[in-house]
Amino acid sequence: MRKPDFHVHTYFSPDGHMEVAVAVEVAIKVGITDLCFTEHMDLGHNMELFNRVPDFYRMKEAIEQVKSMRSGINIYHGVEVGYIKETAEQTAKVLADWELDYVLLSTHCVDGIDCYMPEAKRGRDKETAYKRYLETVYESVTDTNLQDAYDCVGHIGYIAKCNYYEDNTLDYEMFPELLDDILLQIIKQGKGIEVNTSGINRAGHTLPHPSIIKRYYELGGRIITIGSDAHRTDRVGENVSETLQMIRDCGFKKIAVFSKRKPMWITIEE
Repeated sequence: MRKPDFHVHTYFSPDGHMEVAVAVEVAIKVGITDLCFTEHMDLGHNMELFNRVPDFYRMKEAIEQVKSMRSGINIYHGVEVGYIKETAEQTAKVLADWELDYVLLSTHCVDGIDCYMPEAKRGRDKETAYKRYLETVYESVTDTNLQDAYDCVGHIGYIAKCNYYEDNTLDYEMFPELLDDILLQIIKQGKGIEVNTSGINRAGHTLPHPSIIKRYYELGGRIITIGSDAHRTDRVGENVSETLQMIRDCGFKKIAVFSKRKPMWITIEE
C-alpha cells in the first residue's frame, strides 16, 4: 500500500533539523512512498526567523538532486504558508512566482502571536483561546487574497498541541457551528484538509480531531491529505499507518497527494 507523508520540514525551515537527502532516506526506511517537503513561509510572523520567504530555488535544486539519485519514492516540492491577515496579499504574490506541487495553508498566529508561545494564552481560558483560534482559521479560508493560492488547510486544531490545559482536546462538539462554517467554506472552494499526526503525542489526537474529520466527510468533503509535520528524522512518517486506518474509519476510501497543485488519489487499503 502506498503510504504518503505530505508535511515535512528540513533545514530550509528555521525550525527544521534535517537535510533533504537524509529525510528521504529515513522516509524510505519507514515505508513512506510519497514525501512532500513543506517548508515554512509565515510573512508577518512575530518571530523574525519565520518572517521570511524560503529559498525556493535552493529547495527545488536539493529536491531535484535527490530525485535524480533515488528511486522507489515519489518526492514533491511544497510549502506551508502561515496565515496572517495583514500579509495575505503579499503571500499570494510570492506564491504566484513559483511552480509548486502543494501549498498548505496553516494558522499558527492568532492576534499577532504564534499559539506555540506561552504568552499566546494571555490569561484566556481554554474555550476563549480555542474559539479565537478557530475564528482565525475561518478568516484564513474566507480571505479572498488566498483562495487560489492554496490546496489544503493544515492541522486544524494546532492550538491544541501548544496550550497546556488540563485537557487539550479540541473536538467537534466544542464548536460545531464554527467548525461547520470552516469545513463548508473549504468544501465550497474545492480545497481539502490535512490530517496532521503530530498532535497525537501533544494533544492526544490528530489535528484535526477524528470527530472533525468524520464531520468533514459527512458534509461532503473528500480531499484529504496526511502529514507527520516532522522537523527531525525520528518523526518522519510517525503514526501515518494508524492514522490512515482512522481516516478510513471516518468514511474515506482514498487519500490525496498533490502534483503541480492537482490532487492524485491513493486507495486506503484495509
